[in-house]
Amino acid sequence: MFAENGEKVFMHVYWFQDSKIGHLNQVQALLDDLSKENELVITKIHCPERSIFDWLKSFLPSAPIENQQDSLTLLIGAGHSTYPQILKTQKALKQTSNLLSVAILKPSFNANAFDLICAPEHDYPSTKKPNNVYAFKGSLATTSLIEPTPNKGIIGLGGSSKHYEFDDGLVSKQIEYVLTTHPHHHFHIYNSRRTPSVLSQAIKDMTEEFQNFTFIDFESPEAKSFQEDLQTSELKFVTPDSSNLVFEALSCKGKTYVMQIERLVRSKKSGSTKIRNAINALVANHQVGTLTVNTPTQGLKVHAMEHPVAELEPLAEVEKTAYVIQGLINNKI
Repeated sequence: MFAENGEKVFMHVYWFQDSKIGHLNQVQALLDDLSKENELVITKIHCPERSIFDWLKSFLPSAPIENQQDSLTLLIGAGHSTYPQILKTQKALKQTSNLLSVAILKPSFNANAFDLICAPEHDYPSTKKPNNVYAFKGSLATTSLIEPTPNKGIIGLGGSSKHYEFDDGLVSKQIEYVLTTHPHHHFHIYNSRRTPSVLSQAIKDMTEEFQNFTFIDFESPEAKSFQEDLQTSELKFVTPDSSNLVFEALSCKGKTYVMQIERLVRSKKSGSTKIRNAINALVANHQVGTLTVNTPTQGLKVHAMEHPVAELEPLAEVEKTAYVIQGLINNKI
């Protein structure tokens, strides 16, 4: 969106935030894309759970928003603690004509009060969606067209979640298998806050047997290089407990593989069906490869690797979503 003189048009963004990295990363990726066509000034507002409305005056500018020279005011956030605050602010500023409220991910109530909801397809499985809903695939992640570095790989580890159980022994054996079968690749192995400490220690102990990996703890300064490594690795092995991680990997070039983190007898009994269905769809469409462990009757463990379709283009869900929001912005100006 540009002014008649070709300059970017100013827009004030009130970014309502919770403390979840996955939520913050998705909104950040979206705002980064919107900034290509808009001059954004961003005010960040923290929304703790069960917060009250008293915080509003301390965060909004001293001058009334309607008296500013903004071309548009955007209220945006992801996470259940942010949605009530967006709607309360929208109500308080109802006299502002150029106001747009956007919820990232699916609100659990008052969904029709938002100008736009941008949420994963698995949250809206019906073919008929509300008029204010745009559904994207998986999650929002910055698209990278960087060519991968030959013989470079990354392994990204999560942990137990409400969607999946996490068998650290099973994952440990798969890491050993990857390192054994790819001796000419060097892997950066990243853990996370949810990764069991026993698994992190087991990986450190692997240095006695394998020299083709570097372990990077999530608390170390080197952990900041995760996104860069994800974008430049030709092989990416990730655990499916974080759908954000899977779709971040798919938004970059290179091959993405989903690791097995549960025993097969358990995987049918627990977890969120919609998240599992989303990951299973990626597997069925060969957008991701798989790394699994089978145990025949003889008791021997056999690793199996299924490869994704070669030369897949990175997902561009954040660009598509930004395009939809941009259309609403243009209609407001």
